[in-house]
Parts: sequence; structure tokens; C-alpha cells
Amino acid sequence: MSKYQKLKRGLCAAALLLALPAQANVVTANQDIALSFTQPPRLSEAVLTVTQAQQRSLDDIYWPAAGLYQQQSEKARQIADLQPVRHQIAVNTSKAKQQWQALYNTLTQLSVAERVAGSINPDTTRITPDINPILNGSWHLQLPKRPTTVTVLGAVNQPGDYPWNERQAARDYIQQAKTETFGVSQVWVISPIGDRTQHPVAYWNNQHRDILPGSVIYLPLPTKAIKGQPISPNQHVLTYLQNRFIE
Repeated sequence: MSKYQKLKRGLCAAALLLALPAQANVVTANQDIALSFTQPPRLSEAVLTVTQAQQRSLDDIYWPAAGLYQQQSEKARQIADLQPVRHQIAVNTSKAKQQWQALYNTLTQLSVAERVAGSINPDTTRITPDINPILNGSWHLQLPKRPTTVTVLGAVNQPGDYPWNERQAARDYIQQAKTETFGVSQVWVISPIGDRTQHPVAYWNNQHRDILPGSVIYLPLPTKAIKGQPISPNQHVLTYLQNRFIE
């Protein structure tokens, strides 16, 4: 999709939101849908209504990456605040500074909010009331197609997106990113589901673990302590990536 098309769809959604009552039960989705419900919908109803509005089949959606988000919560605001990363850009020098800056540039291109854990596939939620909540207020649904890449970020020489290949492990992807792995025994993998796990990558502990398309592999960057900083910058980056929208 071109930048013009994305902008046009985003403006259409924004215009629709402006026309909705302030207290409406509003569900937005991807970049082109904003729907108002007179009564708070169940999650399954919201997903089905959105896919019908988008003229999409449920089979068109990559459910591991599909998510329900709160955009206006205090937690969403905290997640989106990249101040810990900006601090590291300010206090580091040389290569570390460049890597933090490159990471910041990438993160600012992503959309994030507070992701609600769990599947939103209506085939599951419709028959399981405990995971089919009533959506009062404003919510966002992200309903992506199946991704085709894996993203490598952090302490790597060539951060970016790499083609996803079945049976490739974290070690394979970080080698493509021209990463010096001496002294690195594990890396973080943030799956499109929104969870994060450490994968072994050293020669002595290497074991294959499949990686889903749409995952992010993150090698933590060196940090400098800053007085009064309540959270590790690398931990903040991991949380940010767990709550990203997958396009």
C-alpha cells in the first residue's frame, strides 16, 4: 500500500471518529475502520462486524498476530513513552549512541497501545464466554494478514526486516543481520502473539526453536545508568514491542 493510500485511509477513519458521539462504544480496526455500536458489543461481535465492513474472510486474518488494544489507558500512555530510549541516546557515545538512535527511529514508526492478552478469533471466543468480553467504550482491533518477515533489532550491525523461512531459528536471523555473537548466549524473541521468550544462540547451547512470521528478535543494547530512571531501557523496549500493532 502506498503512503498516499495509508494517509487517505487514516484520514477517513479519523473523520469518522470525529463524527461519532464522545461517549459512543467505538471500535477502530487497522487503519481504515471506525464503527460505533449503540450497545457495547461482545468481542466476537466486534470482530465479525469489522471483517464484514472490510469485506474480508476470517481465513484472511493471521490470528496469532490479531489483537485487542486499549489506546486511551494510562498503561498505553506509559508503553508509548520512549523517554528511556531518548535518555540512552543522550548519554551514550559512538556505536552505542548510533544503535540507540537507529532503534528509536524504528520504534517511532510503529503504533502501540495496551494489548489485551488472549485470542480474538471468533471461532474460539464465541464458544468461550470467559474470553469474549463486553467492549465498553473505545477499543482497537488489529487484524493483519500473515506477515512474511522477521524483524531483527538492537545490538546488530544491520537491523531490519528479513524474509521469514520455515525452520530458521533466531541464530539464523541474527547471522543475516551481520551480528557479532561472541559472548551472546541468548536473544529475546517477541512473537506476534505478544509474548516474549529467550532463545539460545551460542554454539554451546544452540537448539532449534521455530519462530513465527511477524516476530521480532531483539538483542539488548548496552546501557548507562541514569539517576531516577525507574525501568531498564531494554525492558521498556521489550514491552513496547510486545504491544505493537502488526500491520
